[in-house]
Amino acid sequence: MGILRKTMSISTAGMIGYRSKGERAVKYAKQTRNAARVQVVQTGVMIENQRQMINQNDHANVREAVRDMRGELGAPAPVPVVAPPAGFYSDPQGDASLLRWFDGLQWTSMTRPRD
Repeated sequence: MGILRKTMSISTAGMIGYRSKGERAVKYAKQTRNAARVQVVQTGVMIENQRQMINQNDHANVREAVRDMRGELGAPAPVPVVAPPAGFYSDPQGDASLLRWFDGLQWTSMTRPRD
C-alpha cells in the first residue's frame, strides 16, 4: 500500500480506497477460502446429523420388531368362540320336555314344548 494512496484516502474521507487491486484480490481470495472452509465444516455436521438420524430410525425399527416378536411368542391370540346359530335347542336347564331359544349369544326365557 503506497503512502500516496493512503494519504489520498484519508484526505478524501474514504472516498478513494487505499488498497490496490492486488491487495483487494488477495483479501477476497482469503474471504472465499475461509467461506469454503466454513461450508465444508457445516456440510460435515449436516452429514453427521443425518447419519445419527438414520441410526436412530434403525434402532427404533429393531426395537419395534423385537416388541412384535415378544408379543407373538409371549401371549397367543385368543381363539374366538364359535357359538351355534340362533334357534331352539334342548333346554340346558335339564327339562327334557322343553326347547329353549338360543339367540346366538345367550339363552333366553322363550321356550316351547318339544314336538
